[in-house]
Amino acid sequence: MKSLQRLWPWLRPYRTTLLIGLFWVIITNGLILMTPQLLRWGIAAIEQGNWADVQFYAATMIVATLLGGGIRVISRLHFLHTGRKVEVDLRQAMFHRLLYQPGPFFNDHRIGDLISRFTNDLTNVRMVAGFGLVSLINAIVIYTIAISLMVWMSPSLTIAALAPFPLMLLAVKKISRRLLLYSGQVQERLGDISDMVEESVRGQLSLRSSGFQQVRCRQFDDLNDHYLEAAVGMARMRSLMGPVMSVVTPLGILMVLYFGGRQVIAGTLQLGDMVAFNAYLVQLTMPTMLLGWILTLIQRAAVGMERISLLLDLTAPPLGLPEPQEIPVEANQPPQVYLNNLTFGYHADKPVLHDVTLEIPAGATIGITGSVASGKSTLLHVLTGRYPVKQSQVWMDGQDLSDMDMQRHSQRLCAVLQEGKLFSGTLADNFRFAAPDLDDETLHKVARQVSLEKEINQFTNGFDTLIGEGGLTLSGGQRQRVGVARALARNRGLWLLDDPFSHLDTVTARKVWEEVRDALKGRTVLFASSRVSILQNADHIIVLDQGRIREQGDHAALMAQRGEYARLVEREQLHREMEGL
Repeated sequence: MKSLQRLWPWLRPYRTTLLIGLFWVIITNGLILMTPQLLRWGIAAIEQGNWADVQFYAATMIVATLLGGGIRVISRLHFLHTGRKVEVDLRQAMFHRLLYQPGPFFNDHRIGDLISRFTNDLTNVRMVAGFGLVSLINAIVIYTIAISLMVWMSPSLTIAALAPFPLMLLAVKKISRRLLLYSGQVQERLGDISDMVEESVRGQLSLRSSGFQQVRCRQFDDLNDHYLEAAVGMARMRSLMGPVMSVVTPLGILMVLYFGGRQVIAGTLQLGDMVAFNAYLVQLTMPTMLLGWILTLIQRAAVGMERISLLLDLTAPPLGLPEPQEIPVEANQPPQVYLNNLTFGYHADKPVLHDVTLEIPAGATIGITGSVASGKSTLLHVLTGRYPVKQSQVWMDGQDLSDMDMQRHSQRLCAVLQEGKLFSGTLADNFRFAAPDLDDETLHKVARQVSLEKEINQFTNGFDTLIGEGGLTLSGGQRQRVGVARALARNRGLWLLDDPFSHLDTVTARKVWEEVRDALKGRTVLFASSRVSILQNADHIIVLDQGRIREQGDHAALMAQRGEYARLVEREQLHREMEGL
């Protein structure tokens, strides 16, 4: 429950709205709770035979009820609007923090579970910040006013009427503990299910082509059964909460009828007083029944707040992100890069790169090749700044990467990954993703540079063609070239290319690279590829083997060494010859 204390800072900006809502809650409940007193006075007027007073009290009850109902709408709007605003604020804070996290964070957390925190958990928090809060305050106000009036009318009868309530509180305490446990399990299971659905949808082609649907379905059914077990447990506790709450008020009414009836017969209590007393107990019925629902909501919100705190506790993004016109001058300048005995691993006890030392002059093109899992992609990942490295191992223009402002570093970076992510929308939207002010002339130019303009013109809607989630309607080669074109539209000082033409045939890949290379003159480029023929014109080439530099030099020097690089070149030539047969 302590986790809900963390909700207050997000409610604080709206405290004025909440105070106004509280004012209207007090007014509306004051009007509603006038009716038992008006009923009491009306009965007294009947006993005295005063018909005029009876009519007045009846009319006043109607006015008070209608007015109270209207004001209740106003009071609820204040709280419900606050709940929605808090939800928006939390979602923005979570999303902004998420996007600025380093690579290890995403290695350690599942995407589906993170999505569940944005949906199920945040919804539970929003419910308690909106309707749950107004219902709780409403119950507190009704209990305070009603019980105060009951004590004023008859302290002894109040004690008798409220006698069942302590037993209810003990039962609720026990049920709440179990409810909190099951709520946490349900949220965790929903995260597991979201993660599996997300993975399965993204990998549905692989599942179908490999015939793993039945295996995956059984795995999903197991998760669903675990969720059902937790959900049934939570439903069982909630089903107990309702009857416990609903039985309290009828027991109180029975106590009033028994003790109050004896007092009326004895002449120590007026009939109107007993009727009003019962009316106050009836007014407590709905808040008491809602109290069980409120407690359930609070338990689920407590779990939800604890889970979204994982994101809220992350480092906040920098304030005042630079607008396009505020891009630092060095962003377009090619940096000098120096790797000094770089040793790095995604896990501390499993290094992927070992003692990599390399000096890259500003404006040079460096080719990186090697066998599968040799560390090519990892080296580029390190240079993006997404992963923390030890001090003095990576330098750019004489500045230690570990001391650099990552926001400014990203401003001078163009990174094109092997499976570059495209976003739902049109082709033009994706081209302009990193350069929103890209004009149509430049748009066609960068498409032409990656040999994509003719293909796009063959689409019915051209650059306005919708490409689906992740570029679903495009081929693998087209998706990669869109990623390269998007980077060309940005064209900053440091380029990191991770096998960006792997889905293209050798001839097309070399043709596209020749065009792109001309556009990158004067830029610092690191190009990782398992296709060595495309790297032959690089200023310097390194060959990685199990995370270590085994060979380095230009193409001619490496061929003269007759080492691993030469073997890779000969293997690729043999492969091309076999394809030509």
